[in-house]
Amino acid sequence: MTEARSEIHYRKGRRSDCGILAELIGMAAGGTVDYLFHDLIEGMTPVQVVAHNLARNHDPHGYENAIVAVKGDSVVGMALAFPAHRHGITEEMEAFFPAQRLDHMRAFFSARVEGSWFLDALGVAPAHQRQGIGRHLIERVRQQALERGYRALSLIVFADNEPALALYRTIGFRTVREVPLEGNDWIPHRGGCLLMVCDLDA
Repeated sequence: MTEARSEIHYRKGRRSDCGILAELIGMAAGGTVDYLFHDLIEGMTPVQVVAHNLARNHDPHGYENAIVAVKGDSVVGMALAFPAHRHGITEEMEAFFPAQRLDHMRAFFSARVEGSWFLDALGVAPAHQRQGIGRHLIERVRQQALERGYRALSLIVFADNEPALALYRTIGFRTVREVPLEGNDWIPHRGGCLLMVCDLDA
């Protein structure tokens, strides 16, 4: 286990990472990416649309906001984080997504801990899970937040995602409030989401 971890190094995201970043974001999103982006652009899958958006590198959902875990020449994990006030529905989103889809997720996009650094997505490739990569990525996001003057790290997780909840709680995250989000054919989760926060020590 220690040997596997020692082979991993971490760096800032690059434009060439966008394809795998989008795959990991799609995996981590628990169906919300598929729900929002399906059938929106002819000939493009939801992951391809996300990859295209990442490559535009528009803050906050740009590849430069990602921290990646690399083994050999392959990206095996990622974390995307930015100021919590940037988590929300923008005018661009209102114009792009069908209103019904945004309305379904409006409570999700309205949930935030003001003044915190927001961990928007955390994903590790299945073959590389349970090797401590997720924990190491969170530690790097924590350092990123501290360097920018933030004293709290926040995230949203599905309430039925027990492995993720166990990890976040051992790190020090606590639940701030429940966030309603009904499951559907695209989002195979029940019980909504939890908004969590972790206070950061310098």
